[in-house]
Amino acid sequence: MDVMSIDVFYQGLALLMRPENLMWIPIGMFLGLMIGAVPGFNDTNFLAIVLPFTAYMSPMNAVVFMMSCFCASQAAGSIPAILLNIPGTPSNAPTCLEGFKMTRKGKAGYALGLSLGASTVGGVITAIITLIITPVVGVYALNFGPAELFMMALFGMTAVGSLTGKSLTKGLMSSALGLFVACVGTEFQQGYTRASFGFFELYEGFPLIPVLLGVFGFSELFSLVEQKAIVAESEDGEKSKNGFDSILEGVYASFKYKMNILRSSLIGLLVGLIPGTGAAIATWVSYGQAKQWSKTPEKFGTGHDEGLVATDACNNGVPGGALIPTVTLGIPGSGTTLVIMAALMINGITPGPSFFSEHAVEAYAILYSLVAANLFLLPAGLIVARLASNVTVVPNKYLVPVIAIFCMIGGFAWRQMPFDMYLVVIFGVFGALLSKYGYSVPAFLLAMLLGPLAERNFYWAMEINGVESFMRPIALVIFIATICVLILPGILQKMANKGKNG
Repeated sequence: MDVMSIDVFYQGLALLMRPENLMWIPIGMFLGLMIGAVPGFNDTNFLAIVLPFTAYMSPMNAVVFMMSCFCASQAAGSIPAILLNIPGTPSNAPTCLEGFKMTRKGKAGYALGLSLGASTVGGVITAIITLIITPVVGVYALNFGPAELFMMALFGMTAVGSLTGKSLTKGLMSSALGLFVACVGTEFQQGYTRASFGFFELYEGFPLIPVLLGVFGFSELFSLVEQKAIVAESEDGEKSKNGFDSILEGVYASFKYKMNILRSSLIGLLVGLIPGTGAAIATWVSYGQAKQWSKTPEKFGTGHDEGLVATDACNNGVPGGALIPTVTLGIPGSGTTLVIMAALMINGITPGPSFFSEHAVEAYAILYSLVAANLFLLPAGLIVARLASNVTVVPNKYLVPVIAIFCMIGGFAWRQMPFDMYLVVIFGVFGALLSKYGYSVPAFLLAMLLGPLAERNFYWAMEINGVESFMRPIALVIFIATICVLILPGILQKMANKGKNG
């Protein structure tokens, strides 16, 4: 069957629209929204638990359910990030930078609406693009070797320049601390341990989730204990607005940032397309790019709409990109798509190069399910956001212990190690000190995240073909893009200053 024929498109849509398949979208959506809002427990964990039960479902039922859960949990991770400064997933860490600042200003409902609108539009855009280009471009993901992945990590680190705050020196020192932390663990070439200090729990390095919960969530407790509520009281005594009107206002406001959403969605799609990268890298890159292209970059980090829109549009753009190599090459683009691929294989369907020729209708039905899930995200998200926004009226004397418990549970749930609960506290104190003395928490986290990726792929690239590995066309294009990203904002700023002086 010709995979590009119009009949296949219609047949795939008709397969998805069958009631027995369509009913799994709202089920997966609401479960994903609840799971994504729990720090430390993400969609990959949940879907891995329910994977054995998919053997009793049809392949389409299982995949539609999992895709809906995937999209919803990506968006729901922003809820605790906005309300409590606790990222629901690693990819929601940049959301804390703007979302929680809005909550402290009494704009929790508006921030949730802004996040929901950006997530929905970003998800729909990339889902439609994925539907169109998957049969054509999926194979190009194989062209990304170690040199290209190293350049991608280098490109991601250029965002550090946008996240360093007012002091470049302190930003670079924050990055150096992040790279140092990333070096802890087993050295992958010779197998010896580095800076583990005899703790076997650190043989694989510092786990990401406890570190995130510490520097973002637990560190915030030190300032919350000094206040009566999360929302600072305004001078006129006006209370926080969390109703549907405020949430809808945020949704409508997100539509104003068309180019920001489009750029961020494409970043999510492109990074998600490359196996082994993931949403955690994509959202940092997107946040940095939004700041560099913004006309008001000084507002970033103070509760600015553009930063929140960029991270959440990108975050929901990643599932589409991660799905492309999964169905076309049989190479999972993320941990969640690995579970989805396993569900297909349990039911006798093996994704790979022949997937579109042997199972064309099912393939397009899966892609349509991604579009449908993102469309359903808006109404389902409105309900959950309205309920969740009530947390801002809870006094801090009750909320602080609950946040501390959530941080501890989230840290323990990642690896089921009590040691990780101590890490949450240690990095909580560390994060509070970084913020107090003006160092960049985002720069620290970004370097910690990209350090291992850059180290491994640089070594492999040098082993394969030496310096010539970095002369490949794709690697050179990424390197040129990195240089442009570094110098273009400065050039634009100088042109703007000349215009003002003129």
